[in-house]
Amino acid sequence: MNSIFRISEKNHAGMILMSILAQKKDIGYISLNDIAQEMLLSQGYLEEISTALKKAKLIKGKKGRSGGYKLTKNPQDITAEDILVALEGPILSMQCDSEHCPVSKNCSSKNLWAILQKDLIHSLKTITLNQLI
Repeated sequence: MNSIFRISEKNHAGMILMSILAQKKDIGYISLNDIAQEMLLSQGYLEEISTALKKAKLIKGKKGRSGGYKLTKNPQDITAEDILVALEGPILSMQCDSEHCPVSKNCSSKNLWAILQKDLIHSLKTITLNQLI
């Protein structure tokens, strides 16, 4: 399916993983194996995603029998932007400068992309994990 905006599987799975951890925050550490079965994804894939989320200090892990992962903050303190930036890096829609685009000085669509990027980032900064669950 063609689409102007595409959400990667990694971003989708990362949002679901974080939502599950938020929903089960009172349980403590949640096994990635349990989450993988619930999400119908491979545990290895979720380990890759959880590594990025751990590096961003959004989740923490515990090894052992009662181990797993849990959030490091309350769901109302984690934004959609926090999650997506942890998984993919900074959110850039278009690079409208002379280094990346030869027509940037005379580009009539540059303002559209700038407005969309500003609105997207604003929305992602205001949507919390708590709102998603």
